[in-house]
Amino acid sequence: MGHPFRTLVLCAALAAPSLPHAVVRAQDAAETAAACANDDALPSEQMLGICGLVIGSTAALPDRVHALIVRAGLQLRLEQVDLAVADGDLAVQLDPLSAAALEARGKALAAGKKFDRALDDFDRAIKLRPNEARLFASRAATFASMHENRLAVRDYNEAVRLDPNRVQGLIDRAAAYAKVKRFDLVIDDQSDIIRLEPTADHYDARGQSYARNNAYGRAIADFDAAIRLEPKASYFVNRGNSFSLSGAYDRAITDYTTALQLQPELAMAYNNRGVAWRDKGDPARALADFDAAVQIDSTLDIALRHRKQLEKYRVAARRPAIGLHPSADASTR
Repeated sequence: MGHPFRTLVLCAALAAPSLPHAVVRAQDAAETAAACANDDALPSEQMLGICGLVIGSTAALPDRVHALIVRAGLQLRLEQVDLAVADGDLAVQLDPLSAAALEARGKALAAGKKFDRALDDFDRAIKLRPNEARLFASRAATFASMHENRLAVRDYNEAVRLDPNRVQGLIDRAAAYAKVKRFDLVIDDQSDIIRLEPTADHYDARGQSYARNNAYGRAIADFDAAIRLEPKASYFVNRGNSFSLSGAYDRAITDYTTALQLQPELAMAYNNRGVAWRDKGDPARALADFDAAVQIDSTLDIALRHRKQLEKYRVAARRPAIGLHPSADASTR
């Protein structure tokens, strides 16, 4: 049976998030604060109400500041940027030396594209907590949003140095390396990610990086690993692409066909299989696949272009052979 207090808090939050202080004081403030801290326990809209109970109560100052920080994060999830900034402002006002409050406001300001003010908050937070990897990662994300990619890499480097086993930090730095075209370092980070968390998605991501660098053998090995862990349509498409680009058209066609069995409405799989048929020398099957891709997604420009390039084959196939009466070989029309 659920805890009776948690049920009471939830009902109160849904019915009247702005309860008078006298009512809130009747609750166990410490437990309410703990419920607010667990921001993934309930849907964001309900958690807003629970945190509101803490903010409007006589709970200890650190609990109210933390509730403001949590609520600011919840509001960002709901794209309520102005409200998130307001909560960040109040949190910093209550505790100007809270690095977490400064970070929360910085994230809200960055979401509102007020980048200079966001950077000021992250700078202040880092001075207070210079060994906090998360703060460098937050400032790096703001630099990335500003397209200051080299500064983003600098901060992600520091974040990874401080916490080398944080997978998300490595993922973020790999993305930043890609923007400055250091694809060798992207692959290094992806290898560390796989060492720490060998999931299908991570193998697939490194496989795509190898493929972009024309290392198709290594790419195929990573897609093999991803497929063994999870036979997902997109992984078959990605492996098919590497087979196709390396000239192994039959194996590519097999992978695209498997992807379509798993996900029949995958227009790109039809398009890519059409390319493999075309490069193998079978324009009729290529056209059929381009047609199927466009039928699923009429805005898929690449399939439209491929189909247009082969239209001359379709016209030629319909033209009667020279010297024969049009009815002499009706089967060809």
